[in-house]
Order: sequence, then C-alpha cells, then structure tokens
Amino acid sequence: MKKKKRTLYQCFNAKVDMKRIRCGKGYPLSPERVYLDHVQLENGEPLAPKICQQCAHFDSMGPPVPLEERGWHGLKRAGLVANYG
Repeated sequence: MKKKKRTLYQCFNAKVDMKRIRCGKGYPLSPERVYLDHVQLENGEPLAPKICQQCAHFDSMGPPVPLEERGWHGLKRAGLVANYG
C-alpha cells in the first residue's frame, strides 16, 4: 500500500503570513529557501515538501484536506469568495 504524502495543509507547524508559508520549527520547505510562496496555497497546490515526509516534528491536524477544498482562486472566479482588498 502506498503511503500518503504529508502536506502542509495537515501540519500544525505550518505558518502562513501575507506572502509566505514557513515551518514553525524552522525547516527549509524548498531547496532554494526556507519558505514557500503563498501563491501555491492560493492555487490549492499539493504543498508536500520532501522534508515534511520524514519530519519528526510533523504535528498532524487530521486527515488530508480534500482537493476541492484547497485554494481559493477558482472560488473567486466563480463568485463564491468575496475579494477583500
């Protein structure tokens, strides 16, 4: 049986500000930098960095977020989410 990937959608250590997604434990989320761009979250991308897959500090919030509930760009285009700002 294939093991499901851990994602930042499931980890209590994932921290998001206006421009970045970072690990609250300080782990680098990509080979190039410590954080990921917030656009990846907005677009509902998988957010399963390699480092998270074996992380001893992964703090699960529960089951994976369904694909249809990730991101909000599609919801804005459909008029289902208000655009504040």
